[in-house]
Amino acid sequence: MSLRFKKAGLAVLTALVLGGPLLQGCTSTADPRLSAAVDDKPFYAWFNNLTSQVQADSKYKRIPLDTPEQSSEFMGWLHDAYRHRITKQEFAERVRNRYPNHEYETSFIMSRMP
Repeated sequence: MSLRFKKAGLAVLTALVLGGPLLQGCTSTADPRLSAAVDDKPFYAWFNNLTSQVQADSKYKRIPLDTPEQSSEFMGWLHDAYRHRITKQEFAERVRNRYPNHEYETSFIMSRMP
């Protein structure tokens, strides 16, 4: 699958995880953190599973990632936590600081982190 289609797929998955509309611009973003997440097959599979779990949870509310930059930053944090470059607690702290009032969503993601 081409990188362009992978990025488009990641944008769709991100929108599903966040419960909001498709984030515009992700297919043209050259953010290396986003590219690394897309190219990481185990992470991508885990992310697909997380997406399914989010869809099934009626309590999960959209985290307001309204720009491609916010989306890339969040996915970078998520990928870093998945790969243990940051701890789950560091991930949670970053999300809580940037997106207050999303404690449930942060805990939901953390509880599913390998």
